[in-house]
Amino acid sequence: MGRLINLTGQRFGRLTVISRAKNTPAGQAQWLSVCDCGKKAISTGEALRSGRTLSCGCFRRERLLQANITHGESDSLLYHVWCDMKRRCQDKYSQDWKYYGDRGITVCDEWLNDFTAFHQWALENDYADGLSIDRIDVNKGYSPENCRWADAVTQSRNRRNVRLVTYQGKAQALSAWSIEYGIPYGVLYYRYTHGWPIERALTEPVKKKI
Repeated sequence: MGRLINLTGQRFGRLTVISRAKNTPAGQAQWLSVCDCGKKAISTGEALRSGRTLSCGCFRRERLLQANITHGESDSLLYHVWCDMKRRCQDKYSQDWKYYGDRGITVCDEWLNDFTAFHQWALENDYADGLSIDRIDVNKGYSPENCRWADAVTQSRNRRNVRLVTYQGKAQALSAWSIEYGIPYGVLYYRYTHGWPIERALTEPVKKKI
């Protein structure tokens, strides 16, 4: 292990480091900082140096407020992907909670409260209708370093737990139904996880964008 770099007094974004803090359970060094807004925050040295953490959270809240006013994407499929990603990691009443939040799967600070940041990453990383967000390491959370856009086949092969969906006496993964019925996986996943009966989810035509 290399020698610890003392970050006391250094400034990162809106944060000024004032002292060491207790290490993370994994042994990463953490630092106590004071934000320009007056609040204090604890962050890992790696998060500070990499630029992932720039404030106590006020900067992200300001960006979120602006995004809610300007992004105009609240009805888009990508916005629903973002909402669903957070829901399965944070909502204990979600049917997917046991596969995500209950296993310690989280959404990184960069995306958690900032759809604009997620939207930008998606467009810069080949997002397209029909693709869904996929974690490269299924035991780690959602972050730019651990996510990609994948088709249904790639994602189904990468899943830790594949849920089987039964229709007309046949049980198979949602990705397989997507292929069989020619429905983009992202659309089918959205329909199914939002309570659509499986028959309707599979047979209702997909509206094409004009």
